[in-house]
Amino acid sequence: MYQNYSEDGTIRGYDDDRKIRNFILIALIGGIIGGVALDNVVKGAIWPESSSLYVMNIPNNIGVGKITNVTFVTYNNSGTVGDVNITLDGAASTRGKTDRNGMLVLSANVTSNGSINVVGEKSGYRNATSVIRTTPGLDISVSPSSITSGTATFVTLSAYSVGAPVDVASVNLSGAGVAIDGVTTSNGQIVISVNASNTGPITASVRKAGYADGSATIVSTAQQILSISSSHSTLTVNVPVYVTFLVTAGGSGVNNARITLSGAVTGSGITNQDGKAIILVTPQATGTITATANATGYAGSSTTITSSNTQSLSLAVNPTTVTAGVPAYVEFTSMSGNNAIGEVNITLSGAAGGNGITNQNGRVILQVNATGTGTITASASKPGYSSSSLTFAAVGQPTLGVSASPPNVTNGVPTYVVFTVTSGGSAISGATVSVSGGGVSADGMTNSAGQATMLLNAAGSGTINVVVQKAGYINGLMTLAH
Repeated sequence: MYQNYSEDGTIRGYDDDRKIRNFILIALIGGIIGGVALDNVVKGAIWPESSSLYVMNIPNNIGVGKITNVTFVTYNNSGTVGDVNITLDGAASTRGKTDRNGMLVLSANVTSNGSINVVGEKSGYRNATSVIRTTPGLDISVSPSSITSGTATFVTLSAYSVGAPVDVASVNLSGAGVAIDGVTTSNGQIVISVNASNTGPITASVRKAGYADGSATIVSTAQQILSISSSHSTLTVNVPVYVTFLVTAGGSGVNNARITLSGAVTGSGITNQDGKAIILVTPQATGTITATANATGYAGSSTTITSSNTQSLSLAVNPTTVTAGVPAYVEFTSMSGNNAIGEVNITLSGAAGGNGITNQNGRVILQVNATGTGTITASASKPGYSSSSLTFAAVGQPTLGVSASPPNVTNGVPTYVVFTVTSGGSAISGATVSVSGGGVSADGMTNSAGQATMLLNAAGSGTINVVVQKAGYINGLMTLAH
């Protein structure tokens, strides 16, 4: 049998550096020789016998549901005994053999409550026995295991042992500025609102009489910083504009972020799942508009939009004159600088009335019917722009002139007469020519040359009157001799 002695006769254990194990072993052996029984550590005869064998296990109490490394030392009254078969059964089962120094380390996987029986066997020796006590181990799980500092988060803590929930277990949270206590309910859980003031680990510990303590870690992380951008960098006073705001964090859109507007305008909005919010913004004054984004669990951020002065409108009209009493289509064009401006309100006053709104090209066509000659004023207005106006004329109607060839007819002799209608030296087509009197009644209309040809047969001595008329013109008159 192998013995391991130091120079001064001290029995050594597994290590050769005369450390704690030597003293523990010496104390235990001394206690046995003196007849002192160590509770649950060493079991066997206490009287010195050369065939006696003892086994010591360190530790002598391990947790249920855990894998624990246990060190075994086999010895007798003369010193350590090597090559001893160690068998564990009960709450854990495994086996092994001590080395020549009587040392063995086994991993004990305790799967149920109860003790572990230890038996040491070697030929020529009485069996050594020992018992390892087991204590149910408490485990604790946390969900979520990561929270954001500065943000209150509900954390579910679950206490269990060997897969079963443990109620009335004391739970404590500490670290990262958190200090909270609680007790699990009948389902082994407790829900706690945790708001860490700092970043770092938060230790969640659980304990209950009759169980080994358990713990888990919650990590408190720093808040992500929001980023906010807008579709417009400048706006105009009193001009309503739909502005799209985008809120992101780490490159991804943030849902349910609140956007608050302040400064030259007030307002608010909530982002959608893409991190976007569309807000109708109408600046009330020049200056800066601040858009601030906030969301639970994030550090806020802001951006600015400039609110500028109103812009000037200009207005053009075509044609520049209309004829009184003659409806005419007139086109109005609104501009600001070189840009066409839509949604401009055009209002007419003076010799004619009416209104309309320009399209996206800045144009609107109105039917203008002047009730008389004079000036027509067209005014242009739009919120955010300075108003503009212009005038155009409503002129009087031109007079029609008429001539006949031949200028006279003979009673009783049918004669073709050509009537020519002009105005200002120009032939007028589409004019109505009416002949009456002297036994004649006939009507005609001028062609593109301003002429109308009629077959007339006068009778009697009355006057033959010729009247020409056309909308927008003053009637023309003449008499035909006969």
